[in-house]
Amino acid sequence: MRKKTFLQIVLFLLIIIFTYIFFYTYIKKDEKIVEKEKINKETKTDIITDIEYLSKDDDGNTYIIKAKNGIIDEENQDLIHLKDVKAEINFDMNKKIFITAIKATYNNDNFDTMFSENVKLSHDNHNLECNNIDLIFSENYAKLFGNVKYMNNFTKLLADQIEVDLISRKTKISMYDRNNKVKIKHKNDGLN
Repeated sequence: MRKKTFLQIVLFLLIIIFTYIFFYTYIKKDEKIVEKEKINKETKTDIITDIEYLSKDDDGNTYIIKAKNGIIDEENQDLIHLKDVKAEINFDMNKKIFITAIKATYNNDNFDTMFSENVKLSHDNHNLECNNIDLIFSENYAKLFGNVKYMNNFTKLLADQIEVDLISRKTKISMYDRNNKVKIKHKNDGLN
């Protein structure tokens, strides 16, 4: 009887050992693979490099935006988040506006673009720096805001925001706090 009991215990232990080995060799490995796939899916991004978009309106005005790279927004496929951005707006018989920024969000559907971080705009001898520029072509509207600094040969202007109607070109310059004033410094003969 002792042999029989001993044999049963040995068989029972072998079954446990084989079950343990089987579980950690096959089933646990599959869990690690699944975990690894989840991590790869979460960190996987589709980066598009050397991007260029061109749009043209009925009047012949063009808007070209270029970026070193971009990522399509997962929630809205019309939006692309761009980095190292350069834009050019050609209007009124080859007058050009150049915009550069570290980041921008571009809408493929309506061409609306929100520039951010170290935004610079230049047109002829007019130069402007600010934190953000929102070009809302769908509403013919532009908003330049956050530490706006405008400079040309004769004037330096500091404000919080500038709003521009893109059709009539009417401009509104303002401060967030109405108690603060827009600062304008006029240079004598453009030499100051």
